[in-house]
Amino acid sequence: MRALFTFIGTAAVLSGLLIGPTAHAAPAGAASAVPARASTAALMERDVITLINQARARKGCGALRIMTSLQASSGRHDALMARARRLSHQFPGEATLRTRVAAAGYTGAKMLGEVLAAGPTTASSAVRRWMSSTIHRALLLDCRFRAVGAGYAVSADGNRWWTIDLGRR
Repeated sequence: MRALFTFIGTAAVLSGLLIGPTAHAAPAGAASAVPARASTAALMERDVITLINQARARKGCGALRIMTSLQASSGRHDALMARARRLSHQFPGEATLRTRVAAAGYTGAKMLGEVLAAGPTTASSAVRRWMSSTIHRALLLDCRFRAVGAGYAVSADGNRWWTIDLGRR
């Protein structure tokens, strides 16, 4: 299973906790990313958030609110993963999650979290993958999170890339 997660809380930073390999390098001479059509990406992002909120409701958590700042942060990171054809929370020269979301406008965060996936072709398959992982499920179903942004991109080789950024101020 290729999925990663990061959780940044007020007292501790858990970074690089991982399920599966840490990175998947692109073959030499790999083509650059082909952006997902805007309408397709928007639908996938909306669907994945809807499914996560349905799972949160079953647990008794409030729905996550979509924040444009977290959407921007997750979308930029997703596009970077698609171009690099590598699953990673932070690429060389890229800012940390906290800095990325603040630069996108989500400031004053007390909690931040991020889950990633490479491969699932539908929102439901991405959410199923995360929910089958104890660590990812715990992060997505943490009732303390209040805000969300989702990113979805397709790389030149047709692989799908997913980023969910979670926050609480």
